[in-house]
Amino acid sequence: MEEKIFPRPAVAAELTKNFIEARLHTDGGPAVDRNKQLQQEMTRSVANPIYVVVDPKTGKPLRKKAGLIPEDKFLVFLRGPIN
Repeated sequence: MEEKIFPRPAVAAELTKNFIEARLHTDGGPAVDRNKQLQQEMTRSVANPIYVVVDPKTGKPLRKKAGLIPEDKFLVFLRGPIN
């Protein structure tokens, strides 16, 4: 996703215009245990990859999607309604 979908013009434009990116690395690194815990708290999932849209005012997840997602469906997810 990061290499093939995120750079595509429509996705890149949507991400740049409407989102601030944050990443939790749950497959290694110095904060892996804390990141896994945070992922579980926010998403109730340990799936990788998992994408979450978070309300910037409340910090609450608005919608989430796990797995590899084709460009058209990822754009629908990004633009989608609040769940």
